[in-house]
Amino acid sequence: MSPPDEWIQMFALPNILIEEPIEVDGVAIVPAHDPRSLELAKRHKQFEMYLNRFTSEFGQPVSPSIILVKAEKFERYRPAEALAGFRDAVAMSTIPYAWAHVLRFENNHNIRYANWFSFYPWLVDSKYEGLVMQSMAQAGWHEVRALKGQTSPGIPHMALPANMVDKALLPALLERWLARFGSASPSRKDTSLFRSLNMALSAAMLPGNVEVTIYDLGRSIALWVSAFEILTPNGTCEEVYKLLESTKWNLSDNTDAIYEPHKYKPGQPKRPLPVWLYGAMNHARNDFLHGNPIDPMRLIVAPGKRPLHLYSALLYRMALTAFLDLKPPPQVKNEGESEYDAHWRHMHEFGWYQSNIEAAIATVIFTQDEYRAMRQGKVDQAMMRSRHKPVSR
Repeated sequence: MSPPDEWIQMFALPNILIEEPIEVDGVAIVPAHDPRSLELAKRHKQFEMYLNRFTSEFGQPVSPSIILVKAEKFERYRPAEALAGFRDAVAMSTIPYAWAHVLRFENNHNIRYANWFSFYPWLVDSKYEGLVMQSMAQAGWHEVRALKGQTSPGIPHMALPANMVDKALLPALLERWLARFGSASPSRKDTSLFRSLNMALSAAMLPGNVEVTIYDLGRSIALWVSAFEILTPNGTCEEVYKLLESTKWNLSDNTDAIYEPHKYKPGQPKRPLPVWLYGAMNHARNDFLHGNPIDPMRLIVAPGKRPLHLYSALLYRMALTAFLDLKPPPQVKNEGESEYDAHWRHMHEFGWYQSNIEAAIATVIFTQDEYRAMRQGKVDQAMMRSRHKPVSR
C-alpha cells in the first residue's frame, strides 16, 4: 500500500508541457521534470522509461505532462469523471484566453483547441510493471519498452506558460471542482457546471483536420450552444441571454444595448453585443442541426465579416464569469508595497484576463484590416465605431 503522501501517476498529456504545476486537494497536473514525477521515476524504472518514450509524429522527443493523485486521495478521485473534470477546468481556463490573443493580437501560437489536453490511452499500471489501456474501443496490456508514444498528429507539441492560464477563472473552477467531486452529495449547480465544461471541451476540439467543412464548424457551434444552455435552469435562449447580461461587462462596445438578437420582436428593448452574438450562434445551431439550407457564407457575420465560430470560447468564458459570480479574491500585499499599489496591481492581475476577452469579443464589429489599423493607431477608433451599424441575422 502506498504511503499517504506518495503521488500516483494517472494520465499523461503528451501534447503539452505545462510550465507551472496546477493542483487542488491532492490532484495535480505537472511537467515530467516536476520533483514529484522525478521521484516516481527514481523509484519505478518502468515509469522513467515511459516518460522518455514520447515523440512527435516525426520522431522528435517531447516531454509530456502528467496528472498525479496523492495516494490518500486516490479512492476519492480515481473515477475518470473527476480527473476529466479537473482537466476540463484547466482547458477552459486556457482555450478562451488563447482565442483572445488570436483576435486581438493575431497571435496563433497558443493552445486554442482541446485536442492539446487529450489523455494518452496507454498508462503504466498500478504496480509499475507494464502498460495498460482500457477504452471504449479496446482493452490491452503491453511492455513499456515497446511503446512508441506519439503526440496527436497535426498539432504541435506546445508549452503552456503560466501567463496563458486565466488566473481569474481557474481558482474559481477548481474551488467548484472540489465541491463537485469532493462531496458525496454535490449540488445541482456544481454538477451542471462540470456537465457544461464537459460539453465545452468537446465543442473546443478541432472540428476537423485537413478535411474540415462548414458542417463541421456548424456542429462545433451547436456543441458550444449546448454548453451555454447547461449553465441555465431550463436551457432556453432567453435564459442564456439573461446570464450574459448579468455579467459585469467593462467595455462600452459590450454594454451598449443597440442590437436586435435572434428571436427579437419589434417593440422589445434592444440588447448588447454579447447577447446578439450568442443569438447568432443559437440561430446557426438550429440551421445546422435541423438540416436547413446552408449558404457557404452562413458563418460570416456582419458588420465585421468575421467567422462566427471564432467567438464561441470567448463568449463561454464570460458566461462562466456570470455563472460563478467571479469576483477578485482577497488582496495580498507584497513586502514593501503600499496599499494603493497593492490594490491596483491586484485589480490589474485579476482584470487583465477579462479585459482581453472583452476586447476580443468586440472585434466582431470590425473587419480584420480595420481592427489592425485601429490597433496600430492608423485610424480613429471612435470614428471607425460610428461607421458600424448593428446587423441582425
